[in-house]
Amino acid sequence: AGRAAGLESRGCRRKAPGRTRRTSRLTPRRRESRQRRKHVTPQLEELDRRRPSSATCGALPPLGQVLLTNSSVFLFGYPALRSGLSNLAIAHSWMLGTLVLAGFQAGGYVLVCAYFVFGTLVTKVGKKVKVEEGTFERNEGKRTPASVWGSGFAAAVCAVLALAFAGDEAVCRLLRVGFVASLATKLSDTVASEIGKACGRTTILITSLKPVPRGTDGAVSLEGTLAGLLASAAYAGLSWKLGQVNPLGACVCVIAAFLATGLESWIGATLQQESSILTNDVVNGLMISAGSLIAMATMKALT
Repeated sequence: AGRAAGLESRGCRRKAPGRTRRTSRLTPRRRESRQRRKHVTPQLEELDRRRPSSATCGALPPLGQVLLTNSSVFLFGYPALRSGLSNLAIAHSWMLGTLVLAGFQAGGYVLVCAYFVFGTLVTKVGKKVKVEEGTFERNEGKRTPASVWGSGFAAAVCAVLALAFAGDEAVCRLLRVGFVASLATKLSDTVASEIGKACGRTTILITSLKPVPRGTDGAVSLEGTLAGLLASAAYAGLSWKLGQVNPLGACVCVIAAFLATGLESWIGATLQQESSILTNDVVNGLMISAGSLIAMATMKALT
C-alpha cells in the first residue's frame, strides 16, 4: 500500500487490471487500412486546396448552363437592351456576356449588366441641352458593335485569360482586378462626358487649360470629373460586394480609372485630332486597356 501511494504521489498511476491499449487489439487488416489513410489523406487535402472553388474565376462552368443563362437574360431584357443598343450590337453584347459569365461567373456578369444600365441611363441626362448644342449621341444614343467592343474589349480579354488559366488563383485575382478596372474606367469616362456635356459650367481643354465648348474632344469639366470619379468609386464598391475584388483592389481600380480617363482626354486633345484611325471607339479601347493594365500592374506591385 505504501509503495502504491508513493507511485501515485509521483504522478505514476497503476493501470487498471485487464486494460490494454486499443491499438494492440487492431487486426492486421485494420492496421494496414489506417496506415493507408494516413498516407492518402495529405494528398487528398493538397488536391482539394488546388481545386478552384465555384466562386473562382476560370472555374469552367458547364457551357450549356452559361449559354442558357445568358440567352435567358437577353431574351427577357431585350426591350431594355433595345433602348441602348442597335440590334447588331445586342448580338455582339451576347457574345461578350457569354465570355464574362464563363470567365467570372455571376458576379462578373452582374457587373457588366450594371455597367450597361448605368451607362445607358446617364446618356439620357440633360438630353434636351445636348440636342440643342449638338452633343447628343448619334442614333439616339444607341451603341453600335464597335462601341460594344470599344467598351468591352479588355473585359473580354480578361475573361478569356481567366478561362485559359483556370485554377490559378494568383493569376485570376489579377485578371479580376483588370476586368473590374476596365469597366470602371469606361463607366467613369461615360459619366464624366455625359454629365460634363449636360451640367458642366466651365469646360477646358486638358492640354492648354483654355475654355472650349462642351463636348469638345479632350475637354474636361469639374462637374464631369467629380461625377466620373464617384461613378468609378461606386462601381468598384459594387465589385467588392460581389466578391470580384478585395478593398485594396477596389481602390486600385478607382485610381487606374482616373489615370486612364485622363490619358483618354489627352489623346482626344492631341493625337485624335490628327488621325482618322483614332475614332472614339478605338480611343475607348485604348483607354480601357490602359486602365486594366495600370490596375493589374499596381496590384501586382502591392501584393
